[in-house]
Amino acid sequence: MIAHSHSHTRSRRLVITLLALSTLLSIFWLNSRYSSSSSSESWHKRLHSLTVPATNSRRVAKVSMLYGARNTLYERALQSHRRHAERWGYGMDVLQNDIAVGYWNKPSYLLSLVIEELAKPVGERIEWFMWVDADTVVINPAIPLEIFIPPFEVDDIHMIATKDHKGLNTGIFFLRVHQKTVDILVKTLGYPIYNPKVALGVQVDQAAMEKVVSQPALKNSVLYLPRTWINTYEWAHAYEGQKGNFLVHFPGLGDQRWAHMGKWLDIVEQTPEAWEVPVNETWYLDESSAFWDRVLTAKRIIREHEKTLAATKGPVPMSSRNRQRERAVEELQKVLAEEPYSEKLMDLRIKDCNVALEEN
Repeated sequence: MIAHSHSHTRSRRLVITLLALSTLLSIFWLNSRYSSSSSSESWHKRLHSLTVPATNSRRVAKVSMLYGARNTLYERALQSHRRHAERWGYGMDVLQNDIAVGYWNKPSYLLSLVIEELAKPVGERIEWFMWVDADTVVINPAIPLEIFIPPFEVDDIHMIATKDHKGLNTGIFFLRVHQKTVDILVKTLGYPIYNPKVALGVQVDQAAMEKVVSQPALKNSVLYLPRTWINTYEWAHAYEGQKGNFLVHFPGLGDQRWAHMGKWLDIVEQTPEAWEVPVNETWYLDESSAFWDRVLTAKRIIREHEKTLAATKGPVPMSSRNRQRERAVEELQKVLAEEPYSEKLMDLRIKDCNVALEEN
């Protein structure tokens, strides 16, 4: 992947076109919601049925890009994703030509794919796209992607991502096929045009997307997984994961990246059994089930609180409200939006809400 110099005129033309497309899509699909006959299934039962490719798997496709000067390490890395996709019945799309300016190729390509899917009948659409950078390698192909996407009943999450010490990392993330996702991508592409004084650094697309999804109107559309589940890093000194982890990512290694990538690619190609562990023998099933249970519980508490407020007739003096419950729900909303991967914080905020409800 090669980043090119910024072309302001070309970017502005692209953004204007995409904004027009977004407006049209809003007219046709703003009220559309994904529905499935599988929504009544037990979440835990369905997760545990995915130890082998199953007919009830979700419609997921992987997406990446590889263009410019040939790089055999990137090619081999994407082959690891293709093998994983074929094993579980996922699609895979790879951008092979420069369609935008440098880093803006990623959100531009994703936007084109989401729009293409939205034009199809609901039952024929991909549900989720998983973006994978070309410097990521699948080391345990026995892990299904269904573990990482929300249960059917959680229909208000449109982006699944991870954070590291710098913030949002878009090397690996999921996007739901939905109008809200179009909004996220269009606003990401348009961010430097409408905020020219904001310095975005080197990875401009990632920085712009982080600012967009932090906005009040969109922050609740994003959910952050524990990073090491899907975005485990190889550091200069060691791999931060363990046997059973899904993949390895090589950010921030500079020229050292090639030696590290070569080592891992040799392992998965020559001795794949060295790091493959059946999903039911890993921590993924138990931890993901517990994670989504906490998310579902938090969303139920917030939803019931909002219904209670909506049912209140007439103006209610603030002094007559349950201030403890108000604060508890607000703190739960904050953790759900910013740190849902923190088991201790989520459990604490859920407990605080339950205590406040009991005392109400």
